[in-house]
Amino acid sequence: MNLLLAFLLVTVSGGDIESRVFEYDLKNGLHIIVYVDSSAPVATTSVWYKVGSYDEPLGSTGLSHMLEHMTFKHTDFYKPGQLDRIIDSAGGNNNGFTSTYYTAYYEDFAKDRYDLAMKIEAARMATCVFPDSEFESEHQVVSEERRLHDNYPAGELWEQFGAAAQLVNPERNPSIGWSDDVRNFTVKTVRNWYAEHYNPANAVLVVCGDVRPEDVKAKAEKSFGKFRGTPVERRDFYNVEPKQNGERRITIRKRVRVPSLIIGYQVPGVRDSAWYAGEVAGNILGGGETSRLYKKLVTELGLATSVWGGSGVSRDPSLFQVGVTPKAESLIPRIERVVQAEMDRAGTELASERELQQVRNQVLAGQAYRRDNMFGMTYWLASSYILFGTWRQVIAYQEHIDHVTPEQVRDYCAAYLKPDNRTTGILVSAKEDR
Repeated sequence: MNLLLAFLLVTVSGGDIESRVFEYDLKNGLHIIVYVDSSAPVATTSVWYKVGSYDEPLGSTGLSHMLEHMTFKHTDFYKPGQLDRIIDSAGGNNNGFTSTYYTAYYEDFAKDRYDLAMKIEAARMATCVFPDSEFESEHQVVSEERRLHDNYPAGELWEQFGAAAQLVNPERNPSIGWSDDVRNFTVKTVRNWYAEHYNPANAVLVVCGDVRPEDVKAKAEKSFGKFRGTPVERRDFYNVEPKQNGERRITIRKRVRVPSLIIGYQVPGVRDSAWYAGEVAGNILGGGETSRLYKKLVTELGLATSVWGGSGVSRDPSLFQVGVTPKAESLIPRIERVVQAEMDRAGTELASERELQQVRNQVLAGQAYRRDNMFGMTYWLASSYILFGTWRQVIAYQEHIDHVTPEQVRDYCAAYLKPDNRTTGILVSAKEDR
């Protein structure tokens, strides 16, 4: 064992992580996760709401993202234009983002100022104000963001590919929302979405850094304990996607100089034990410059300049994806054949012990690097709690990967990475540009 690997084993050991994590629940349903790391005098405070594009009804896609924008505007604690000044004056920084399964907000402060983050997030949770005039101005900002997205060829490829690959599951919808839905947002729908989803029982508070767990709990009780918690029932679309019985293909023609190719296969999500075999298969096939696809398409055959692949982290059945940047449009048919040949080989031949160990080492290194900054640890803990139901997935993941066998990888590839289960998306130059 080399020195780097030995260091990583010590750094990310499950016992070391578990000894640093503390959990609490307030009476109103707010779940609290605290990770103690005194290596620097800082703390990251974040609140994660269990609402995202997955929860949005047809006709209202992008609503969670629109609400995210509005929550930075006006509360009883900060007025329009004040939030950034409050945070800057305290030497901190902040941001927010919307994803498929959650909407999150965070602040970074020195350890003796993280109670300010508590005040900000408590105000955001319960006292947002949505005047018509402020909504209209921010609606224009979001609409422009959507228009810029429409003019980004790679973005259009991804959206159209996702919509073709998944016909029913709401994962097919972009977090920013479809253009027509974004144009038709109203302040009433935003207010209602806020009232329904932003409350302690639908949120997770995660604090990581040089803090004392009991102090975090006390500050959380003071800031959030007065709010009423109302559990939100989240619809489950696990079994809604119809079985795919043949390849689907889309071609996007735009003003581009470099073509793009995406290939996706319907595969299980994280609630299926086969997902871990997919994680290993993804690393072997498309995980960096040592992967089979990179060595074949880039190094050996010289057909592409970049290749990546792997399964996503989805609660529902989703996609194992391969992305390729071909050197020329004319090479795409050959690249497709090479990719499928590698998938077929993975479904008939056993991966070597060397390949499996390389995957284990990559996972170990990735977990160590996540702990280099408090936001990385915050994201890891919170997303694990929301997607897997427990923050301990940060420990269990490595254990599951370590126990994946060559036979499980082969059987996964044979069952799912086959032509009839495939969707192919291609972005090429428009005819008038060629």
